[in-house]
Amino acid sequence: MPEVLTGSSKEREREKPRGSYAKRVQERMLDASLVIFAVILCVVFSIWSPYFFAFRNFMNILIAVSMIGVIATGMTVVIIAKGIDLSVGSTMAVAGCIETMLIANMKLPWWVGMSGALGAGLLIGLFNGILVTRFRIVPFIATLGTMNMVRGLAYIVTNGQAIYTSNPQVEFLGAGRIMGIPVPALILICCFVVMWWFTRYTVYGRYVFSVGGNRTASRLAGINVERIEILLFTVTGGLSALAGMIMIGLSSTSMPSAGDGYNLDVITAVYLGGNSSEGGEGSLWRTMLGVMIIGIINNGMALLSVQPYWQTFAKGCLLVVAVIFDRFRRR
Repeated sequence: MPEVLTGSSKEREREKPRGSYAKRVQERMLDASLVIFAVILCVVFSIWSPYFFAFRNFMNILIAVSMIGVIATGMTVVIIAKGIDLSVGSTMAVAGCIETMLIANMKLPWWVGMSGALGAGLLIGLFNGILVTRFRIVPFIATLGTMNMVRGLAYIVTNGQAIYTSNPQVEFLGAGRIMGIPVPALILICCFVVMWWFTRYTVYGRYVFSVGGNRTASRLAGINVERIEILLFTVTGGLSALAGMIMIGLSSTSMPSAGDGYNLDVITAVYLGGNSSEGGEGSLWRTMLGVMIIGIINNGMALLSVQPYWQTFAKGCLLVVAVIFDRFRRR
């Protein structure tokens, strides 16, 4: 029997495609605005510094943003699910310290050190997921506590000292090149493609958006919300450890203070990319645009010898503006 549409039903049917079309237009405008903003930054820094618009400098930007971008791919899905992880910078530090301790101090093979670092990151992410799901702690508070715990652990295991390693396999992860392309940039591209495929073409990827949009409705629909959240935090912890390994490859030195402030860069990049703080929507493509904007700002200010605290101030302003813009957009 055909469905009989009442007056209000007919009106909703007419409004639905109109609303979806308006949303697509809004998303295209957001994409365009991010690209235009990045181009404007490049033009401005090129005028102010003769060294900015050079191929080698753009390679430096790619290498510098690789660590932020790798973590941001995981942070994006966490924020889509209406969570947040403040412990990513500390996870980077402790993973790097564990890697260098196993290789340099304990004289174990390089693959054992890398496996230990990656395993530490996954365990920290799992711990965050358990705090959020089993103990019902707000993600902001849970990961804030983990951030300080893990940072303190990094200082404890290293006794506050830097550890140096000269292992060629470790250095290849940060300073190596394949066909002229920096390995960190290739790792970033791989992480982006995998997470993009996960969110777009898998059932669990669709569950992420559902959980962020309405947690209660998702649970009533039969989705294991706790399993999804634990998975996302665990993956983000592993990606943070991978970023820490890239950092060790670049500097050949691990320090317990490494990664300090990276949580601000990562979260700013995700929100700058138009990912909503309310959860339920987001785009990895726009996150990558946000990551590149952060990298351009960091690189341009460094070339102009701008003091680091002004860089922190600028990124803080970007974060506030991005959140305010998101509020207006959702209205």
